[in-house]
Amino acid sequence: MPARIDRALLCLLLAAPAGLYLGCSEGTGAEDVGIVCDPGEGQMCTCASGLSSVAWCRVDGAGFLPCECEAGDEGFGGETASSGDGDAGDGDGDGDGDSGDGDDDSGDGDGDTGDGDPETGDGDGDGDGDPNLDQACYPGPNDDYSVCFPIVVPAPLPDGYDYPAPYQGNPNYRAPVRYLDLDAIDQSAQIAPNFTLDEFAQTWKGRYAVLQPHAVAYAQDLRDVVGAIAVNSGYRPPAYNLMIGGANSSRHIYGDGFDLDPIDVPLATLETACSNNAGFLVEYESHVHCDWRNVDVHVGFFGLPSGEAPNDELPVLAASLERDQQTGHWRAPASGFDEGEPMRRWTAYGADDEVLVHARGRSFEAPLGTEYVEVLVGARVRLISERE
Repeated sequence: MPARIDRALLCLLLAAPAGLYLGCSEGTGAEDVGIVCDPGEGQMCTCASGLSSVAWCRVDGAGFLPCECEAGDEGFGGETASSGDGDAGDGDGDGDGDSGDGDDDSGDGDGDTGDGDPETGDGDGDGDGDPNLDQACYPGPNDDYSVCFPIVVPAPLPDGYDYPAPYQGNPNYRAPVRYLDLDAIDQSAQIAPNFTLDEFAQTWKGRYAVLQPHAVAYAQDLRDVVGAIAVNSGYRPPAYNLMIGGANSSRHIYGDGFDLDPIDVPLATLETACSNNAGFLVEYESHVHCDWRNVDVHVGFFGLPSGEAPNDELPVLAASLERDQQTGHWRAPASGFDEGEPMRRWTAYGADDEVLVHARGRSFEAPLGTEYVEVLVGARVRLISERE
């Protein structure tokens, strides 16, 4: 059985090789019936690459989240969080310990977004289209955007917050200029009817955080549709993101990309809800990720765009279908999937379009009698070969 370890010691073990300092909190020591671990407790685990990582205890203490490994590097040791759809290969796989619903009760889930429209790009939620550059306002418990926090320009900004150049010149990938100072605000504040601030951002990853109000509003919309949701991964400072193997331009570092785990419904239900709620859904090999990269970023956090590229110049997801002439195996090289290696779902068809076999993987060997193959890459790109 993997060794369990205190969170404070674990953070030191993980941070020391990277030269980082991570503030950590102690576990609660809960001993209720059905509790198998303390919320915040971690246990060491090993990624497929051989790197050591951690699996955090769920917020309800009912078990451990998956080993914190990036896509394609699934871990061992620590319980795998159930996806609810009967397919163990489709688990979230992020498991960085920021799980939890933020409200043990189901809530009334009225689905109302309040007077702040997340689609405006305004970000301050006051509905007047004139963003306040000194604060960020969130839906709050009453969905009225009355929960506001100051956003500041750190002086100086500590190490660990070096952002990459805008991805493909897209201004939605520009670096933030202001941040939430997590040390100066109540991290347990309810920023949406069913979510608290500390579910999306934690000081042990870094003192400063970016959390875009429209993304929180959309997450609440998803909660209203599918019920309780655990936020397995929210905001990540760039250094922390790279330390766990995250993509260089991951939307997690921009505060509008979350890895979510539904508690009461199959994972596929949450996938559909994400797609139907303006979310950008991508199915990766180890998790399902939902972000709102298509919505203009909050100008309070990110400042005004430079005008170098319009906001519709978004990353292009592309793939091609190739067959190795020697082995006969099919492959689907992909680009633009900035969160990791995309899942590839293969189908072989025979005569009269009969389905011969379904498979998943980076390559595919079609069975005898195959007339043509189809592959769905990352749930975004569908390719079909010519008939033989």
